[in-house]
Amino acid sequence: MIIKNKWATFVGHKFMGKTYVVVQKWTAPDAPSATAVHAAVTLTAAAQTVTTSITNPDFPRLVTVKGNASGITGNVVIAGTNIRGESISDTIALNGASEVAGVKAFKTVTSITLPIQTHAGTDNVSVGISDKLGLQSIPLSTSVIQEISNNANDTGGAVLTRDSDEIEKNVFDPTTQCDGSVSKAIVYVSAELPSRVGGYTS
Repeated sequence: MIIKNKWATFVGHKFMGKTYVVVQKWTAPDAPSATAVHAAVTLTAAAQTVTTSITNPDFPRLVTVKGNASGITGNVVIAGTNIRGESISDTIALNGASEVAGVKAFKTVTSITLPIQTHAGTDNVSVGISDKLGLQSIPLSTSVIQEISNNANDTGGAVLTRDSDEIEKNVFDPTTQCDGSVSKAIVYVSAELPSRVGGYTS
């Protein structure tokens, strides 16, 4: 049984050329939210590192940063772990009041380093989650064999983001946005050995 904060154990079949079919499922992943990881923190005249009141993503997924006013600049550094429990960090540049997503899927967030204020006494920054979900295996290509929402096929032509050696940069952007009530599943091809992948899933 797959529950929140759990992801599918490797399921597949070995084909010629050592490629494998991977089935990965997410049970009712949360809707994207600009404050899911941490509510807005007021910026000060000095950089600060936040380690408290952090909520980990429901599943490994890309995190976002968002300022509250036009013109806010600076880098936010997110530190934590990926789907395999390895330490990672991601530096995300603020863009005023626009929400900006990073490029790495975090299973846990352990610290958030915030820049100095742009406008004295009024700036704040929140950290959230995007719609993109982390993959447990490095896909062979960016193609999805099958995408499912609940028990129905999604036919929007979803693609994967692929990186050849950093698992946290391999993500899936669902055709239909996550909303906290619909489960997602995809089928894709990977060349990673099942013994390696299986050691990181539960």
